Amino acid sequence: MESQRSLKKSVINLYGLPSFGFQLFVNMEVFFFAAFLTDFAKIPVATAGTVLMVTSIFDIFWVPTAGVLLEKSNMRWGRYRSWLLVGPPLAAAFFALQFMKIGDPMMNAVLISIGFIVSHLIWNIFYAAHIAMNNSMTTVREERISMASNRGMFNALGSISFSMIGAKMIDFLGNGDKALGCTLTVVASGIVMILCYWALYALTKDYAYHPKAASEAKAEDKMSIGEMLKQIVINPPLIGLMLAELGRYLGRSIIFGMAFYYFKYVVENLGVISIFFTGLNVVCFFGAIATAPLAKKFGERTIYIASLTLFIAGLIIVWVMPMNYISFMVVMFVAYLGYGMPDALGVAMYSATVDYGEWKTGKNARGFIMSLISFPIKTAIFVRSVVITGVLVSAGYVADMAPTPELISGIKNGIALVPAIFIGAGLIIILFLYRLTPEKQKEMQEVIAARKQG
Repeated sequence: MESQRSLKKSVINLYGLPSFGFQLFVNMEVFFFAAFLTDFAKIPVATAGTVLMVTSIFDIFWVPTAGVLLEKSNMRWGRYRSWLLVGPPLAAAFFALQFMKIGDPMMNAVLISIGFIVSHLIWNIFYAAHIAMNNSMTTVREERISMASNRGMFNALGSISFSMIGAKMIDFLGNGDKALGCTLTVVASGIVMILCYWALYALTKDYAYHPKAASEAKAEDKMSIGEMLKQIVINPPLIGLMLAELGRYLGRSIIFGMAFYYFKYVVENLGVISIFFTGLNVVCFFGAIATAPLAKKFGERTIYIASLTLFIAGLIIVWVMPMNYISFMVVMFVAYLGYGMPDALGVAMYSATVDYGEWKTGKNARGFIMSLISFPIKTAIFVRSVVITGVLVSAGYVADMAPTPELISGIKNGIALVPAIFIGAGLIIILFLYRLTPEKQKEMQEVIAARKQG
């Protein structure tokens, strides 16, 4: 069962290391998957669109599926820790298939889809396993916050590193062949990711949560799929957190998607967009550093709410005030702390909802609940394209058109007002549904511990 000892400093400080490798790995898809399909693998646009749509649907469906599979698994190296060992190599192999140019375009599209679908199922499981260890290794709130903040820092470092070397690696390794460059870059980043996960696997030998063999498992370790799904229904803090995270991720995804149009047509300086994106990742890194001490002092819920309020305020300023590219970036960098700080709190807050579910029902659905951290991200990515398309159509956008007042107003709405609305909706929801305080958390854990002793 879970260890109650204080965690080693090395475990706390390197808990987020897998997230560094994962960001190096997954950003290939974020930035280059669509380009690989159409420009490097030469797959027709219509077929590429079908691939993107089908794989996106699977990507959303795999989130709860991965949680169920994780909770049902029972490997010898710990229920969650085992996946750090076996998952990354399998996911890396199939992810490489997703970036290979093989055969005719139709065959290639099928193989790429298979690579995507299989790799994403596997990585959703070991990603959730890594997140779940925040809850399984310790019940100490301060340790959970420190690990969550640490993960936020490594997340940001991974994104910054990829933004600096990703495109250069494709050019260097491909030596003129972009498709081959993508394949080899995925292989190289996959190796780094595997080593990062294996490092945490080695460090956490003493903290593996491993219930008895399935035939002898305690009742609280045996849960049907229906009972896992019930953990969502009876858990208002979990519902509130997921919906708030959906608003936050959707706002961020729309900002990223609209940035090209804002820099090209509103401030008319497309050349600095790479500085903008890198700067946002740097802000996330420093936001994660600041998060742990603030959350320990004022509480996770308070800092989360204050962060979203800052994010919304910055977006409203961008929407209202006329700006050049410098003032826009300065305001957005400050406002983006409101994205980065919740990013470093999410794991600890989901851990608290696991405790709430166990306190409420007497059953622990740790792996399933922690896997849901990905659901708002996947859903936001899926919805983003619809929102951005609607914004551009309503602004009368035509490629390379001369900026008109209507276009500029529409783009400002898209990059500032629309994200602010989604984030604001999330803020209102979390205010009413996520009411877990440090005191409430301690009370729940005492009840849970008393039950187990009884």
